[in-house]
Amino acid sequence: MTYQHIFKSAVDGKFYGANGDPDRDRHLFEAAGIIKPDDIKAIDTVAVLDGVFGLARPQYVLRQACRAVRMDALTASIDVATAFSGKEKVEPLEEADIVAQAYTRTNFDLWKNVVHVVAADESVKKASHDIMALQIADAARELARMENSQIKTILEAGTHTSAGADWGTAVNPYNDIMTAFGSIEGDHGFEPTHVVAHPYVWMDFFGNSFVKGTLQGEVLPAGKTFSVPGLPGINGISDWQLTSTIALIVSLSAPAAVLGDGPVEAARYRNEKAGYDAHIIRQWLEPKIVLDGAIYRLTGVHA
Repeated sequence: MTYQHIFKSAVDGKFYGANGDPDRDRHLFEAAGIIKPDDIKAIDTVAVLDGVFGLARPQYVLRQACRAVRMDALTASIDVATAFSGKEKVEPLEEADIVAQAYTRTNFDLWKNVVHVVAADESVKKASHDIMALQIADAARELARMENSQIKTILEAGTHTSAGADWGTAVNPYNDIMTAFGSIEGDHGFEPTHVVAHPYVWMDFFGNSFVKGTLQGEVLPAGKTFSVPGLPGINGISDWQLTSTIALIVSLSAPAAVLGDGPVEAARYRNEKAGYDAHIIRQWLEPKIVLDGAIYRLTGVHA
């Protein structure tokens, strides 16, 4: 039986406790009361939820290649400008023509990722360490894995693509990257901001003789996000969820992809018959490609 049930708003970041039957309508905050520090019965669930997402947040690597739109409703529509027009060299007292902007509408219907944090009575009684802390770390890792995998599927589904060369051989990777830049900025008018690739691809890139010449005085990346040498203003993203033979060139300023970042929900319950305490955590999200011309896929860049 559920005896603690809370929401965390994606919009204001506050925690809310459900009044009445939480199964009747889990997604409305109007009937919920904000959780205060003295609301002792919900503090444990809040702590677990914060612990899971606090550990998961640094692992949400691929959301950095998307523009996050926070929403508490599970369905929403957003309009993204796809083209801007202006008039050059307007003369004094001349009225510039009004040119309609082009927009594309994207509809979101967020899906749900779920993890359980479970501590069996026997494990708690026998353990010499904090079982719940281990479960929280595992839950955080799984939430991040699911989100990264789902964003990867969306990013790699773009239709603008060409075959690149194997960056682990005596080729110049910048030639392939410039081909992608030419498509994104030259053909579609968007500014590239990120190169997104599997660690194997980055291994070939940084080991390439043409790239080594740009590394004088540079420090090799120590994390999963970094500045790409030889490409001023371009950030690199590395994640194991990505396909190991491709590189994605993305414009975040356009944006190429949008992440519908919904609310999270946690409930604590006790299963007396089975003998365990558990927290169930639900996260709503949906990534989508909004501007297909703002993302480019290079294939075959790692053998």
